[in-house]
Amino acid sequence: MASASGCPPEPAGPVQEQTRPPPFGKRGRPATPQTLTEEQRQFAAENHNLIYTYLWNRRLKVDDYYDIAVFGYLRAVKRYLTEPRLRRYQFSTVAWHAMRQSITSFHRAEERRRETERKYLKTLPARPPDPFEELEAKLLLHDLAAVSSQEQYDLASMRLQGYSVAETARIQGMSEKRVRGLLRELYRVYLCLYT
Repeated sequence: MASASGCPPEPAGPVQEQTRPPPFGKRGRPATPQTLTEEQRQFAAENHNLIYTYLWNRRLKVDDYYDIAVFGYLRAVKRYLTEPRLRRYQFSTVAWHAMRQSITSFHRAEERRRETERKYLKTLPARPPDPFEELEAKLLLHDLAAVSSQEQYDLASMRLQGYSVAETARIQGMSEKRVRGLLRELYRVYLCLYT
């Protein structure tokens, strides 16, 4: 039963301290992330190969997923060394769980972003195709075919269709650096021949 002043009654037993910092600091501002201690840094360095092992076992490209997995890994290091109850598990178990959570959260955020983009694109008025733009693109592709490899031609074709370098790289299964390099070489040859 509440007291006459409207305040809740005092708890009967001792109040346990929070083991995690509150999500907000003083005056409602977001709390600043705590840096790793020297012990945590050393522990993270000793077990760093777990990130590569996890990505390899999940068949995830290191270039694409390392930055995402490392956040979960570092969170696992901090929790493992500050929460004694986690010591009953092997660190690799805790780390893999945290990395999986980070990657799952990333995929959810990406899906939300793509869905928002799709919804936005549906709101744009449809623009009728410009026959001159289409003809210019066809002529350019015809000229590029004469001086390019099949791989370069496919990349140039995708770029002319409006795909970004990142999308082109993902679809063609190569790095963005390689896509840019091949296109740069193609454009250089094209400009030398036709200017």
